[in-house]
Amino acid sequence: MIQEDIKAILPQGVFLLDVKEDFHQGVVKCVIDAEKPVDLNLTTTVSRTINDSGILEEQYPEGMALHVSSAGVDTPLKYDYQYRKNIDRVISITVVKDGKPYSTEAQILAVTDDSVQIQRSGVAEEWIPIADIIHAKVLIKF
Repeated sequence: MIQEDIKAILPQGVFLLDVKEDFHQGVVKCVIDAEKPVDLNLTTTVSRTINDSGILEEQYPEGMALHVSSAGVDTPLKYDYQYRKNIDRVISITVVKDGKPYSTEAQILAVTDDSVQIQRSGVAEEWIPIADIIHAKVLIKF
């Protein structure tokens, strides 16, 4: 319930990926992402928006601390905007093809609202429906 209340007050282009309530530590942890890079200014703005809304006081009259953070680089890609942010990056991707899952590494070339164009080594470019992607993560190379 608190998740839906928080989603409703987020600024345009900001998405709530997760809410965890830790009653032992008295903390509500929110993970956000956005179409543009998430910086300290944005997390602060979202935190103030949530605090000023009264949602926390309503849900937790005894009080809870609020932590708002961005999605980490190891956060799986689920939404079209996440793929768009990572065009030209290499990802590890698991896809359902012919009823069976397969995993590979590929570069994101383009993104539509419902598909991702990828390029695997030695294979022609292909469009993958986002609905067919089981798991995708950006690979970090050093």
